[in-house]
Amino acid sequence: MDYRELLKKYKQYLIVGMILVLSISGSIFFMIVNSKQKQVEDPDEALIMNSTSVSQSLESESISQQIYVDIKGAVEKPGMYEGRANMRVWDAVMLAGGVNEEADTKQVNFSERITDQMVIYVPKVGEELQVENKNGDAKENPSKDTSKVDLNQADESELQTLPSIGQKKAQEIIRYREEKGGFKTIDELKNISGFGEKTFEKLKESIKV
Repeated sequence: MDYRELLKKYKQYLIVGMILVLSISGSIFFMIVNSKQKQVEDPDEALIMNSTSVSQSLESESISQQIYVDIKGAVEKPGMYEGRANMRVWDAVMLAGGVNEEADTKQVNFSERITDQMVIYVPKVGEELQVENKNGDAKENPSKDTSKVDLNQADESELQTLPSIGQKKAQEIIRYREEKGGFKTIDELKNISGFGEKTFEKLKESIKV
């Protein structure tokens, strides 16, 4: 075989190779064009997919959020517990070991979702809950004098919130209860110098022991 025939043979191979390359390149080009065109034609679908993804992400973040609840009353292990935002009151009570045999479960909404800093109070049988907040969170029975200042417990700054009580008189109250081992009745306040009948009349509705 002379070189002319060899050249002619390789020329045929070269042409076939070029055709294959062009064919493959054309196919890849059309695939890219079709893909871009589909993205342009379906913007709403892409927007929906993105919105769904964001929604799922936010929901997952909400579920994993850590919150704390204070569980009191007729439960096995009262105390503060860490929970999650998707938990119900019943789930939180289970963290405290569940209710005990004295619990009156009829007064508690166990299906309610818990919130951060929520107080869950499970009353005993025969105990009546008198106060509930707007969300229905059960709380302990409030005493009629919860807003009064306790002469045996209040510190100096708290005593100064009382009518006609300054720093000096607050210090005198603290000194008296330390010397006497505490107040037995609010009338003992009149035993302190500077606390006459008029001053006592102003204070008696605001103090307790």
